[in-house]
Amino acid sequence: MTASRLSGWNSLLLGGLLAASPVWGDELAGPRYHVQGFVAQGLIGTTNNRFFGDSRDGASTAFTEAGLHGTWQALDAVRLSGQVLYRHAGESDRAGLRLDYAQADWQFYQTEVSQLGLKFGKVKLPYGLYNETRDVPFTRPGILLPQSVYVDASRDLLLAAPGVFLHGASVQRYGAVDFMLGWVRPNFNSESVEYVFLGRARPGKLEGTGAVGARLRWDLPTETTLMLTYADATAEYTPASADSLAAGKVNFRNVLATVQQRLDTLTLTAEYGEPRGNPTGFGAALPDNARTAQAFYLQGEWRFRPAWELMLRHELFYRDKNDKNGMQFQAASGLPAHTMFARDLALGLRWDTTPNLMLRAEFHHVDGTAWLPGPDNPVFLSREQRWNMWLLQAAYRF
Repeated sequence: MTASRLSGWNSLLLGGLLAASPVWGDELAGPRYHVQGFVAQGLIGTTNNRFFGDSRDGASTAFTEAGLHGTWQALDAVRLSGQVLYRHAGESDRAGLRLDYAQADWQFYQTEVSQLGLKFGKVKLPYGLYNETRDVPFTRPGILLPQSVYVDASRDLLLAAPGVFLHGASVQRYGAVDFMLGWVRPNFNSESVEYVFLGRARPGKLEGTGAVGARLRWDLPTETTLMLTYADATAEYTPASADSLAAGKVNFRNVLATVQQRLDTLTLTAEYGEPRGNPTGFGAALPDNARTAQAFYLQGEWRFRPAWELMLRHELFYRDKNDKNGMQFQAASGLPAHTMFARDLALGLRWDTTPNLMLRAEFHHVDGTAWLPGPDNPVFLSREQRWNMWLLQAAYRF
């Protein structure tokens, strides 16, 4: 089931940190040390548009992921964790090797049923059901996460950032409740994020100044999970010497609601949010224009055989909930209306050939281009409204 796959990957340690310790070989699998890794390669083909490389009317191999991660229980109340990640996803992510996250977790209060702690460092951000483990292929419900909620174009903003989070949990007869509340300095400084908030890559620099995040989760005895996530992030733009934009600000805010029900071999999941983007002060080249979007998906996962799983998902994304068909946007800007919405129907198949090797196949039928990666499709007028996408992926963990 999806929930059990998620639980084994939540706390992981930076490989370089372990390499610096005097523990090697089999001792790393002991009670205080744990190291895991994975590598995955994808193959993507599309019609009409591009996704993660030159996939149009062909196949792109520019989707590669690899990570080394683990945990170290340095003290009884202190756990260090982190991950080194290599990721290549077409023109949208060319950063290659990077420190994904590196955090310390100090549990300063603990009883048999409750605990409180602080996480600090480059921390994983609590956002919905899948964000904290989105880089591990085995924990995702499909090759791609639902793009309406977990848009890959803005993953740098949502993934991890320097900051601190207070967290707590309590297990009672009515279930398990946990919360996270904290502050981080978000990462807006990427080409993909600039496409989302500024329309295209800009010569200046967009830097995050601060963000507040919170999440409340309730796991009921009925195998039901209910969750609310709140995010409020701000960034400032410093223009280049020859720049059409003035020094402006961007604010991003969202409340995301999550429901998941697990029924033996079937898992049903739905998430809904209304993210609000508000660019201000950029001048005539980018007029002030606050929009509230709508993001929703409904997903089913059926483990019909011990090693086989079928996934079916329908998702909707509207950049402006008051202009769902994009016609007002088209009349005002002259750009295609379909850049303001995306409706996706996805079907996926997973085969765990061994406990360590997973093979996946996935097909998407998409109407709209609202979450199409900008760096892979830099010319607005060349994007086409209706398109299909197929994906294959092999993933190995060790």
